[in-house]
This record gives sequence, C-alpha cells and structure tokens, in this order.
Amino acid sequence: MSAGTKDQPNVTPEVQASDEAPQRGNAARVAKTRGKIFGAVISSLDAVGYSECSINRVQTLAGVSRGALTHHFPSKEEMMVKTLEHLLAPVRGPARPGDEATMLRHADEAATLQEELHLLWRRVINTREGRALMEILVAARTDPALSARITPSLHIYNDDFNRNIANLYQASAGHEDELALLWSICRSFMRGLHTQVPYERDPKIITKMVDLFGRIMAPHLSARRPQGETDEEPV
Repeated sequence: MSAGTKDQPNVTPEVQASDEAPQRGNAARVAKTRGKIFGAVISSLDAVGYSECSINRVQTLAGVSRGALTHHFPSKEEMMVKTLEHLLAPVRGPARPGDEATMLRHADEAATLQEELHLLWRRVINTREGRALMEILVAARTDPALSARITPSLHIYNDDFNRNIANLYQASAGHEDELALLWSICRSFMRGLHTQVPYERDPKIITKMVDLFGRIMAPHLSARRPQGETDEEPV
C-alpha cells in the first residue's frame, strides 16, 4: 500500500527491517502492520465508501492475515475509530511556536491567506485521507455506536486545534478572542467543499470559491510572525 499522498504522508511511517534487538524489532513490525492496515482502510474508504469498507476488503488490500487484522482491530467500528484518530494526528497544528512537525503549518510558498487555504485544500482536505475522514464523519451521523466512540476524539482534536492555531495565526485587532471561531468557520467551509464538488460542471469553480473565501476572511486573520522576526531594518 502507498504510505499516503505526496503531501500528506501517513502518521505511522513504514519501517525497514533491521538487526535491532527483538523487542525493538517487534515494535517495528507492529507499527508496519498497523501502517499497512491504516493505508488499506483509507484507500478503501476513499474508493468505495464506508458501507463497502469491509474487514475482508481491508485485509486483502493490506496483505495481512485475518488474525493480524483482528488482533489490532477486532471490529469494523474499532478500525474506524483508530483510523479517525490516525487521520487527525498530523493536522492538530503546532503545539509550540516554531514547531512544524504537523501538516498544519505556514508554507514557504504561500504568501497570503488565500494561498494557505488553497494549499490546505490540496494537501489535507482534497486527498484520500481527507475524503476518508469525511466518510467516517458522515457514517457516524446515523450510527449511534460509532458516533459515541469518535465524539471524544473529535472534541480533544478540536480543543488541540483551537489552542495550537494561535501559534500560527492571530485575529484582527480588537477581536483576539474570535481566533478559534474564525478558524472553525474556515474549517467548516473547506470541508463543505466536498459536498459542493458534485454540483459543479467546472472543477475550476472550487478553486474560485477558495480564492474568494480567502479574500473574505483575510481582513479578519493574519499570520503570526515567528519569534524574533520584526519589520525593523538591520543596522
């Protein structure tokens, strides 16, 4: 299985065989197996949707035994819960200023909020990972058991995101307390593009929508400068 899209690699990287101690080797094999399973679940969700993402299909795609699969994920529900947590892990934002060990970060090639949102769409949302996440969220709306399982993880993720986004952005003067709300609006709009895509004959409309939304939001949000960076000319 592919480890992920070009822009959003899987959280659990594939590992290479080594001559390390057996205990460390076992941990590496476990991580590799889980990575294969996560990749299979994500690809299956993206290709055929939640209802057809069966344990049999995932087992075949992952190339693992039924015993190995059920050892890690004894049920489809457990598999979906852990996959959701796996998908959310790299997009929580930096826990500290200057930390770029997540997908949510300022990109060197993005100079404006519009460009940041375009990158967010391409790198995180409109990827197999982003579409797989949407499949789980939609399925949970009518599956009370799944909803009950993923809700705590979603709440924790939301709390982390709202706290960490302050390391990247700031709200306009006088509205500092609205930063989390502003980014919740951005996230809602960007995720909602998935449902708009089928309506549009011209896919370029989505690009135009992101650009216009970025211009609407730009007066309310600005990038937070890295620590030590100022507008002063060097002496």
